[in-house]
Amino acid sequence: MALLSPLLFASSLFMAGVENPVYLAKFENKQQEIKTRISFHHALLGDDGKGVLLQLSNAEVLLLKQSGVSLSSADELWMHKVEQARSEHAVAQAQTSGIVGYPCYATVEETFAQAEKLANDYPDLTQWIDIGDSWQKQHGEVGFDLNVLKIGNKSLVNPPVLFIQSALHAREYATAGLTLDFAKVLLEGAKSDPDIAWILARHQIHILFQSNPDGRKIAERGQLQRKNYNENHCASSSVGVDLNRNFSFGWGTVEGGSSGEACQETYRGPSAGSEPEVAAIENYIRTLYPDVRGENDGDAAPDTTQGLYLDIHSYSRLILWPWGHTEQPSPNHQGFEALGKKLAYFNNYLPQQAVGLYPTDGTSDNLAYGELGVAHITFELGTDFFQSCSYYEQVLKPDNIEALLYAAKVVEAPYLLSQGPDIENIEPLGMQDGSISIKAMATETRFSKRNGALPMHAIAQAYFSVNAYPNQDNLKTANFADGIANSESETIIAQLSETDLIDGQATVYFKAKDVKGNVGPVSAFKIDTRLPQLQASVNCIGAKCELKAENLSADFSYVWQLPDGRTSTEKTVTFVMPQIGEQTILYQLSNKYSVQGQINLTANVTQLIEPQASFTEQCQDFICNFDASASQDADSIGLNYEWKVDNKVVSSEVNYQHDFAQAGSYDVQLQVTDEHGQISQQRSTIVLTAPVVVEPPVVVTPEVKKSGGGALFGSLTGLMALLFLRRRRAR
Repeated sequence: MALLSPLLFASSLFMAGVENPVYLAKFENKQQEIKTRISFHHALLGDDGKGVLLQLSNAEVLLLKQSGVSLSSADELWMHKVEQARSEHAVAQAQTSGIVGYPCYATVEETFAQAEKLANDYPDLTQWIDIGDSWQKQHGEVGFDLNVLKIGNKSLVNPPVLFIQSALHAREYATAGLTLDFAKVLLEGAKSDPDIAWILARHQIHILFQSNPDGRKIAERGQLQRKNYNENHCASSSVGVDLNRNFSFGWGTVEGGSSGEACQETYRGPSAGSEPEVAAIENYIRTLYPDVRGENDGDAAPDTTQGLYLDIHSYSRLILWPWGHTEQPSPNHQGFEALGKKLAYFNNYLPQQAVGLYPTDGTSDNLAYGELGVAHITFELGTDFFQSCSYYEQVLKPDNIEALLYAAKVVEAPYLLSQGPDIENIEPLGMQDGSISIKAMATETRFSKRNGALPMHAIAQAYFSVNAYPNQDNLKTANFADGIANSESETIIAQLSETDLIDGQATVYFKAKDVKGNVGPVSAFKIDTRLPQLQASVNCIGAKCELKAENLSADFSYVWQLPDGRTSTEKTVTFVMPQIGEQTILYQLSNKYSVQGQINLTANVTQLIEPQASFTEQCQDFICNFDASASQDADSIGLNYEWKVDNKVVSSEVNYQHDFAQAGSYDVQLQVTDEHGQISQQRSTIVLTAPVVVEPPVVVTPEVKKSGGGALFGSLTGLMALLFLRRRRAR
């Protein structure tokens, strides 16, 4: 069967293969939604603001309705999303690298090329190995090798191994992107990050970036391809086998846990481990981890079991652990819950057991934990199968890189170490009298509280070692800052001697134990008391010189000192030199360990730039405002101002207001003087005239023609006034 043609691709972009209707599912509560996402992950198409879009068979519709999930037809809504996606895809066709429309995700070929480059760039820490073939390659078609990048100390015998697989389901774009970025973080930080350094010295990380490369090539064209490319099953567009239902342990043993119908998205294949991709993974995993668990579900693996298997999927923002085939918790549930909630602390995903509305079988956790007893965690990344690059770069990648680094720390005993305290916020306090103090926080609080909080215990003891990973022979006791160990979080202090330094450097390893005896993973911090090579610059314009430190760090203190005694403690400062010629400037740098260094710099002043006086005035009546802020001097940082009115000094401010009180002609003069005594003047004659007084207009009342009635009223009024005056005179 050839790869999908562009025409077929264009007509079926983002469609899921099986010709089932699309429904919008709404839920009674969050737990019902999560369980639906787990059990119907194969049917997920996307999220909508009102619910979840699922492509369902009639039987699946019946199951969901029986579980109380509300379903409504959403074919039209889904097709609208398809058309929108098709338009966006067409715009992105000019892209030169990455998956079309998603340049942050490498194609299969680009993934292999980048991984090979990492192997070539870091030969002492890596090995690029072939563990098997994809279905197409095994059957003589154009296919791919299944390649694993091994990272870590090559000389270790039976090392603790963190195995990570991604893109087992082809459409889950962000998964392979994340694991490739994680490999880069590990190798790029191997020398600079003390935690990564000890992880790679004591552990190995094996990463299978493209677990289903044939299927991924279909998905890269915009298809929501889940299965591999086995063309012997299903004549429709739902070609292949669901690789996460094909693992041997427990294959096909749970009713409804997978499908025996070839065109269903959870088709488990004709037999256990029938697919070459799964067979390659199983064979490889069995070489990494011994079988440490009994045959029954109730048989626990030893708490001290080393190794951790991560299966990176998308989407739904979940952290899942066994069992997935039964509601019963596994016999290592306490360790799994602690591990899951620790990982979920970093990415804020919902941590829970992997069983959903109904159980599953033939999944990768059956191989890791069911068959071998190795701790297994499934990540369901993000919010979409074709996750946007903006969300990936800004949210998904940073949050999950931190979670993966934690997983790499606890691989020696994940069931136990995840239950113990963590060390965070390591910070040097300084050095005094040859003693170096390092502060850190030992805490039991870094468990996700989603889906129920775990009990937290007080910190009992904290330890550290210097320049070697902690062991019984080199452990030292850290002090509690408050002198009492009675809290789930405690500030601890490690005291080192100056003699612990090797060429001014030391690596300090911390770990802590709680009152229940749980010991957490190690966190390391590198002390470097050395100063870098001192670098600074002097740039002069005239006599104004900018002094700029180029050793930039929050841990550094700076001192600049001029020959005339002026000083500054700023990283960048400007001084005006007192004269033409060369001036020697002392640049002094010290760190928080009180280690100090200094160099001399030369400020060469070849000319003095004269100031330029300039002012403006605005007058109203006899009051004028003068502004000299336009005055300039390229090599001054503080001009002196002198205002005169008719030769009398009236102000030394930049802005000045004067009340002239009366009309007249006035001589106004501004003189500016710079630090070198250079003077510039500007004069202006201000002519003020008395304001024009405008008389109000005379209002002439027009003569009104009086009527007879009006005249009579006037006569009566006059007569009454006359009688009133006579009476007053008579009194």
